[in-house]
Amino acid sequence: MDDRSRVMLSACLGALLGGAAGYLFLTEDGRHVRKRLEPGMDDVLREIRGLRSAAEKARLAAAEGVMVVEDLRRGLKARPAAQWAGRPPAAY
Repeated sequence: MDDRSRVMLSACLGALLGGAAGYLFLTEDGRHVRKRLEPGMDDVLREIRGLRSAAEKARLAAAEGVMVVEDLRRGLKARPAAQWAGRPPAAY
């Protein structure tokens, strides 16, 4: 996509969003639509917050897993190979 297409797309999207915002905030019908949408929007925002919290927990768990693997790798490198002599590592 070249620059000219991006400019045209951005201008069209801006005009569309501006028109929608004008309708919702400047007309009586738009006020009625907003009143009907507000409870649903609260539910959507609550769900988004829950997803954000779950994503943060997943990110922290992944980071902790990476740290554990790195610690294990460093620990295995520090031990001489003769020490294993057919025995599984103590981490198992």
